[in-house]
Amino acid sequence: MPDQTRLARLSETLYWTALVLSAVLPLIVLFYAGKGLADPASLLARASGLPAETPVTRLQAGLVAAIALISVLPMVAALRAMTRLFGRYRAGEVLSDTNAETILQIGRALILVAVFTVVTPTLVTLILSWNAPQRTLSIGVDSGTLGFLMAAGLLTVIGWAMREAARVKAENEGFV
Repeated sequence: MPDQTRLARLSETLYWTALVLSAVLPLIVLFYAGKGLADPASLLARASGLPAETPVTRLQAGLVAAIALISVLPMVAALRAMTRLFGRYRAGEVLSDTNAETILQIGRALILVAVFTVVTPTLVTLILSWNAPQRTLSIGVDSGTLGFLMAAGLLTVIGWAMREAARVKAENEGFV
């Protein structure tokens, strides 16, 4: 019983953290997207290697804003799924098919987050370099991104394993 109490307490904290982040994160991205639209030249700070005098149009700023808004969606989806999962954990529902599916959804969403971590800066640099004397394509993968991708993959596998465990649990309950 103490483990379940600990799980409920931790899930309560994580529930509220994920809920708040799922609401605040898109607002932060919207704020910075609006700043970029208001002052397109300020976006050059995101693209190292481009000359400071490179002109940036509102169209470019709009595309960068759209990419930023699209790239935040998988993280918001993961946070909302975490909110559902932690809500069920704090209610005492631990090993269920629903939770396994939710963990699987979270893992898949976080894999997309890792992909967007590489793709988004690459696209932003390419878009911002349209009016530069020389277009720039910069692709970067670091150990943090690879570690995040591995953790997301692990979470996906855990979701599959939990699905199987929930199925076996349901079968065993049918025999009792």
